[in-house]
Amino acid sequence: MSLQQYPDRIERLTLLAQSLVTDPSWDEVLRLLALRIFDFWGCQEVYLYEVHSGGSLKLKSSYGVVDPSKLEEISLATSPELGSVLSYGRTTWIVDAAEGDDLIPSTLGSHHNGGVVIAPLNRVNIPEFVLIATFAETLPENPASGPFMSSVVSLLELRVAMAEGGSARRTVAGAPASNVDFSERQQRILERIQEGKTNKSIARELGFSESTIRQETLRLYRSLGVNSRTDAVVAARAKGLLDDSITG
Repeated sequence: MSLQQYPDRIERLTLLAQSLVTDPSWDEVLRLLALRIFDFWGCQEVYLYEVHSGGSLKLKSSYGVVDPSKLEEISLATSPELGSVLSYGRTTWIVDAAEGDDLIPSTLGSHHNGGVVIAPLNRVNIPEFVLIATFAETLPENPASGPFMSSVVSLLELRVAMAEGGSARRTVAGAPASNVDFSERQQRILERIQEGKTNKSIARELGFSESTIRQETLRLYRSLGVNSRTDAVVAARAKGLLDDSITG
């Protein structure tokens, strides 16, 4: 089935696209999502978290949340399943919250009886933000639901790219080496990427899970403003973070 068979969804996507052209604040975007885009599923709360390289999510905006101060930060160390979702950069569609307790951060509470959507908002394949929406009802499993949500996420990613992506990437790419702050673990991973090793071999050598290495690699990409292993090595050498005499 195609989206053309669901005119209400087409209208909602058109409304979202037209609204984003006016460059609304994130507060306005989340309000629109809750009241006009996701309303037919009984949207309760919408959160937008910014992904930080230290392994945490920090609340940037929310709608429908009684006390946002209690939800200002989520540690991925205590929510490894959520970290795995971000590392793959794919939208997770939880039809019933009871089936996704391991994915829903404990800081959001356990009062959700309906569905939950967790959607990373990526820039050059790296999560910049994560959108979490909770619903009063279980989510539908009909064929149009996935494409509709993918279209919403694509529009939001376009807003990220236009509003914040360009300037953020230029700042990182043009920063001197002293402004790039890697942990010891990230530095060790970067050195092994330079040697041409895979995430699996790096994980085995350093004693971490492959998922952890994948997440740290994404953080390296984000800090260097790149989206591939080769570009990461080139950028790191240019900043004096790697010995360019070493080759893979």
